Amino acid sequence: MSIEYYGRAASYAAEAPRLLITKPDGTLLVHEASKREPLNWQPPGSTIIFECIEHTLRVRSIRTSPREEVLIEIPRVYLVTACKLSTTKLVVVGTEKDIANVLASNPHAIDPNAELVGREVSTPYGKIDVLLKRSDGTLIVVEVKNERAGIQAVSQLKRYVDYYRSQGYRVEGVLVAPSISEEAKSLLLKEGFRFVDSKTLTYRSRPTLETFFKK
Repeated sequence: MSIEYYGRAASYAAEAPRLLITKPDGTLLVHEASKREPLNWQPPGSTIIFECIEHTLRVRSIRTSPREEVLIEIPRVYLVTACKLSTTKLVVVGTEKDIANVLASNPHAIDPNAELVGREVSTPYGKIDVLLKRSDGTLIVVEVKNERAGIQAVSQLKRYVDYYRSQGYRVEGVLVAPSISEEAKSLLLKEGFRFVDSKTLTYRSRPTLETFFKK
């Protein structure tokens, strides 16, 4: 295919084997043999017109605002695939909720004698990510972050711990995050809280390609 583009600039790509992808929402992508980004593209909302002129397939993609047009001429077609794909949302593994769920399912990752009291436990200062209780009655307040923890995270944990202490409970504080700033670490040690590296936590294992080969 050859490609011409007119709009805020202009470009031309001479005839060569390429991959053209069009989607029902008007998205158009032209890929070559390398790189992640397409050679040419049009965003959702564009109008795509297909024509057959003198044994050549012509594809026009028109965007109205700003006015842009991609004109593709395909004299030879080697492969055509039409399929109905799904529209889903990406499930991100490693969010604060994911980490908290791991801890709720395995309280022993925090303390070998701890049991789960609850998730998203409400207090006057917000919701505690995970609340555990040791066999001796000591509460363990767990604050979870999925990014580098700073002073604000330690301060939030302190508010939860102070709240339960004011109610007469024995309480410990644990901050779980992939890393922690030096300032936050100093404050954490000062308050007598504990830091747990979330990267050491174990997620539920997922099948690998090798699993299917072994079958």
